[in-house]
Amino acid sequence: MKFGVQHGVGDPAWTPAILTPHEVKRFVQTAERIGFDAIAFTDHPAPSARWVDSGGEGVADLFTSLAFCAAASETIRLLSWVLVPPYRNPFITAHQVATLDHLSGGRVTLGLGTGYLKSEFYALGVDPERKRAAFEEAVLIMKQVWAGHDVDHDGHGFSARGVRAVPAALQTPHPPLWIHGNTDWGMNYAVNHAQGWIGMVVSEQQVRTIRTRPIVDLDAFEHRVEDVRVACEQAGRSVNELEIVCTGVWGMLDLRDSLHASNMCADVDRLATMGVTSIVFNVCGDDPDASVETIEWFADAVINRR
Repeated sequence: MKFGVQHGVGDPAWTPAILTPHEVKRFVQTAERIGFDAIAFTDHPAPSARWVDSGGEGVADLFTSLAFCAAASETIRLLSWVLVPPYRNPFITAHQVATLDHLSGGRVTLGLGTGYLKSEFYALGVDPERKRAAFEEAVLIMKQVWAGHDVDHDGHGFSARGVRAVPAALQTPHPPLWIHGNTDWGMNYAVNHAQGWIGMVVSEQQVRTIRTRPIVDLDAFEHRVEDVRVACEQAGRSVNELEIVCTGVWGMLDLRDSLHASNMCADVDRLATMGVTSIVFNVCGDDPDASVETIEWFADAVINRR
């Protein structure tokens, strides 16, 4: 099992103390040293004040943050958790990703999602009603850019004629794509077009905000993984070619709360039996020491257990 952690800025109660150069460097270097496979940042460039005030996750610019972490580390992967392609012109996004891939020595993994905050879509000049079409169009173009192809494409709001965006991605044919999608559309897109599927354990109440299909517990997650297996069979693809990624199983971890290592280890074992290959979780961000100490505890109690 591999483990990824979203930087503490994802905590709605994050404080600026965790976003200093010293503390971000300390966090990513600690995560790398103690055995985490990936560090993650999310993508909300223009959330509404209402969403922020009601407990929406904290955010630092995804590309800037991952580039900083690339320079401060050597082996840990840089994970977008998750990047929303419809928010940007696909050539801009592809160029940023390819550059980051080179500057990190090929350590980029792209978690991708369609987004859900309508106010954010409107602020960025994007129609939320066509987010899936925009997502599919963006991925199609970005794959061509990352492969080093010249691109001709009449898109929604743009027209490309013989565009050659350089550099191509360092990883071939492109950085791994993980699709965040509890829905049938998200699952099938991952199976047919990507290298990983991200399933989120999420309640009926939470899906009213993030607008996805609920997966309320590990029993439901196991059923959804079986759906992924069936979809792979129908697509003529081995499920072993697909990363199965779980998130949301523990909520946000904070060492100052009552964390139960035995329960978490049991969850890891059960998820591994299902075929899950990676778990990604959030960590507290109101205090830099608590943030670092929490991932140190997790590594000792769960990752490095004997």
